[in-house]
Amino acid sequence: MSWSKIIAVTTLVLFVCGMLMIDCAVAGEKMSWHGTSFNTDWKQIEVGDEEGHVLVVYSSKQLYINDKTGEKSVSTVVNNMDINMKTGLGTVSGYGSSVDKDGDKIIRTHEGKPVGKDHWKGTFNYIKGTGKYEGIKGSGIWNSYSMGQGEPSYMEVEGDIEMPGQ
Repeated sequence: MSWSKIIAVTTLVLFVCGMLMIDCAVAGEKMSWHGTSFNTDWKQIEVGDEEGHVLVVYSSKQLYINDKTGEKSVSTVVNNMDINMKTGLGTVSGYGSSVDKDGDKIIRTHEGKPVGKDHWKGTFNYIKGTGKYEGIKGSGIWNSYSMGQGEPSYMEVEGDIEMPGQ
């Protein structure tokens, strides 16, 4: 599995999580999003213990669409990956930040691993919000599918979100 595919998938996942937080801010509501992600920066270092083993830090931009309302949102994601590029085995984790049109922000964490060719799967958790998202809670799962090396990834996100006072 190539680095670009891995990065694209991870970026998409983070973006989807960000979008879900912004558009589904209702107490105990189920959320569902789909979107795309593309990498904006990539730094890779060879580990040296076995051929293909690298550590990567990368950032991505994501665009998500709420399956229920059709609303769109944009996120920025920063990830770290520990992966063997030859075998495709590894892990990814990171943080995502979504900002709505009023400047209110949602921060989330995520982690995942490859589960098939060009397919990554993982979980996310909302950890902080500002403005109307202060006190946000929620978590869910994500799936990311690479469309090819250097191409954007397609993302699907599902979970639960809860906003105090709503």
